[in-house]
Amino acid sequence: MTSRAALGVGIALVGLSGVAAAQACGETLGKGAVRGESKSYVVAWRADPSPIAVSRHFALDIVVCAKPGAQPPQTLRVDATMPAHRHGMNYRPTIAAMGAGRFRAEGLMFHMPGAWELAFDVAGGDGTERVRVPYELR
Repeated sequence: MTSRAALGVGIALVGLSGVAAAQACGETLGKGAVRGESKSYVVAWRADPSPIAVSRHFALDIVVCAKPGAQPPQTLRVDATMPAHRHGMNYRPTIAAMGAGRFRAEGLMFHMPGAWELAFDVAGGDGTERVRVPYELR
């Protein structure tokens, strides 16, 4: 194998390991984790308690993973809206950074059933990206 071919194989393996890491994002959250992606990030979350109940406060355990070439997440903001109704939550959650791309958002509440959309604003060294994840509350 020529050195050029070996270099190509090495680059491909590094790229695949980055893809595998992004695909594995949130596995530590266990079953019931929900995932969303943007160009640079994968966000996985699980509600506490689960399932989410109407008009009850809940928290989110969140893992944010940078895709290959992206800067690691530095901060996170979480919000939710009901696009069909054109309104959001009545509460603003507090976010605690837990290290290594892990966060906990507390104080969220969905005050009515229906189609919600969670928005995760991930700030890294290259700016902020929004990851949107639909959620149906019954």
